[in-house]
Order: sequence, then structure tokens, then C-alpha cells
Amino acid sequence: MRRMLEATVRGRTIRAVTLSGLRLREPVAPSLPRRLRGRTIAGLGRTGKYLLVDLDGGLTLLSHLGMSGRWLFFPAAPPDALEHVHARLAFTDGAQLWFQDTRRFGLLRLVRTAALARDPALAALGPDAVAEPPTGATLHGLARGATPAVKSFLLDQRRIAGLGNIYASEILHRAGVDPRRRAGSLGADEWERVAGAVRAVLGEAIGLMGTTFSMYRTVWGEPGGFGERLRVYDRAGAPCRACGTPVRRIVQGQRSTFYCPACQPRSRPRGRARSAGTGTS
Repeated sequence: MRRMLEATVRGRTIRAVTLSGLRLREPVAPSLPRRLRGRTIAGLGRTGKYLLVDLDGGLTLLSHLGMSGRWLFFPAAPPDALEHVHARLAFTDGAQLWFQDTRRFGLLRLVRTAALARDPALAALGPDAVAEPPTGATLHGLARGATPAVKSFLLDQRRIAGLGNIYASEILHRAGVDPRRRAGSLGADEWERVAGAVRAVLGEAIGLMGTTFSMYRTVWGEPGGFGERLRVYDRAGAPCRACGTPVRRIVQGQRSTFYCPACQPRSRPRGRARSAGTGTS
């Protein structure tokens, strides 16, 4: 999303902003339209799952997509209205950028760019999984003595920022690690495989513009292409793409987890470390 917005809205000047008036994860400040009016988008950043829309004048629009949010870009005002649009940014050249969020778990907050590091949402985050890819040694050290399941460990944004539910399942499958194992029980070699899978899965998914099941779309309203590469996620009962064993689904922390019982054994294999691989299938 950051890359797509960088290519479409950077350098454009905001002429007007319209809000729905509805609350998102937190209330959207009524002063937002006035404070954005006349500002030029200077660049797009990202930390974890937060988008950072940098504006001239030392301001940054902090955005989070939540469960169902998306930014949609239109070269000109679209002829048809859409439901659940909570912010409409109209640019001086006639283009528009809309924030749509059906479930309203997203976030829109204007902050001083110089104060970003102190923002409570960002200050609590761990290193970004793309900007600062974790090493096996780093993960092994973070997990020492950790009792949560390794799947929950990967989703903890305080440890690693940016990993979501879909990609955590895919990462653990490629690494050959059962998602139910305690994070502290993984050996150095297993964490090395997890670190390699983090880089591989996120790199492929970003290259294919994300994963779409229902809500997510690119800024042009198109679905992401990584769904066709998923090996286990949302494939319960279907054959594992690596070995053919039926994929299983369990619930961890109120989130669905998908794994292959053959590629990801519950107990650590003895002898030579086994792996489901980090390449594409």
C-alpha cells in the first residue's frame, strides 16, 4: 500500500477533505479537514502496519487499515458513490483519495512529524519486519524463556512489527515449525529457518501487491495476487502444496491458524533439521 500510494499521490496538493463523522478505532478529529487543506503530500512511510503520509509543514497523517480498511485512488471523481467511506481527500488536480473501512477498526490521526517517535501507537512497536528483517539469532534471543505459542509470538507487534495472521501461518509452514509449540522451545536452527521464511514470504507478498480474500484491494481497486501462492492459510482440508497431507485449522488467540501436520511436526525432529523450504511453489 505504501508503494502504491507513493506512486499515485506523492506531490499532490489537498484541496478539500470530507469526513463521514463516524468513529473509527478512535474518533477522527473534526479539525482534520481544516488542517489538511492546502497541504502537499511530501512522501509515504511505513512502520509495521501503520502508514505515514508525510505532508509539508511538518505534519504526518498516521493511518492504520485495521481489519477492513483500504485507500482507493481515483484520477478523477468517481461517478458512483461507495459505502463506508470515512475520508475523501480531493486534490487540486481533480484526483481523489478515499479511505474506506467497513468494520471501522482503522485509524486516521494527524500528528507532528517530529513527534512521531513518541506517538503511543508507534513507540510500542518492535523492529519492522521488512525495514529491519529479523535474524535467526535475534529471534532466538527474543524467544528465550518465552511461553506463548510461536504463532502468537510472531503476531506480537511489540516483538516484530508488521506480521499479520495470514503471513504468520505461511512463515511457520515454510520453516517447518508447528504453530502450537512454545516460542522458547525452538532451537537456533529453527529460528534461522523462521527468519528466512519471514524475508521470503513478505518479499513475495509485497511483490504481488498483497493477499485478498474479501476486503483488501490495491489503491486501484484490484485484488492482491499473493492468494494464489498460499500454501496453508484458508486451505483447511485441502492438500498441502508441499507434501499433499490435508491442511488443518485450529484457533489460537481467537485467530484461525492453518498448518500441515506432516511438514510441521508437533515435536522437534531428531537428527538433521527438516524444513518445508522457503522457496516458492
